[in-house]
Amino acid sequence: MELSIHPEMQEARALPLLPVCVPRRNFEGLFQHALRPSGPFAQALRDVGYDPDAVEEVLPLEVWRASLAVARRHACPGLPSEDANRVLGTHYVEGFAQTLVGRIFAAAMPLLGAERCLARLPTYLRAGREDMKLMLEPVRAREWRARVVDADPLPDFVAGVMEQVLRRTRVLPRVDVLERAEHTYSLRIRWDEG
Repeated sequence: MELSIHPEMQEARALPLLPVCVPRRNFEGLFQHALRPSGPFAQALRDVGYDPDAVEEVLPLEVWRASLAVARRHACPGLPSEDANRVLGTHYVEGFAQTLVGRIFAAAMPLLGAERCLARLPTYLRAGREDMKLMLEPVRAREWRARVVDADPLPDFVAGVMEQVLRRTRVLPRVDVLERAEHTYSLRIRWDEG
């Protein structure tokens, strides 16, 4: 019997992955709370290893990446991969804000404001992916730079996350990907008062 590999899993396996796990709450935020897959979308997620009814507290990074590939195909049809990843990053924040951990952060965002919220992002990022490292520095008023070290980078997803986090602080953000490398990328984060 020949083993077939789902196309999204092939895409995820082509990347250099470390033995990293992603907390179930990340999947729940994006899929159960934000995108709410059903039918072929839900089945495609099961096919790549994400079953919303399973009890694992963490899932392999490979399953997260394959699940994002499924989401790009089903939730963002026709969008280029980079644009779809940004949209999924936005959805991720909205869905995560409905989880137990996310509700606490979401309630604090408007009170913290843009700069204090950005300053806390490295801590919150580690809660979702311990292997990633986010370094932030202010450049000038309402402009920061971020450098992310990640063995499996998704800069546009993270840009979408940052934009949506900043929107929740009641500013008008723009996050641009400045540099892309194999295991690192940099972002320019700007905003205008809302």
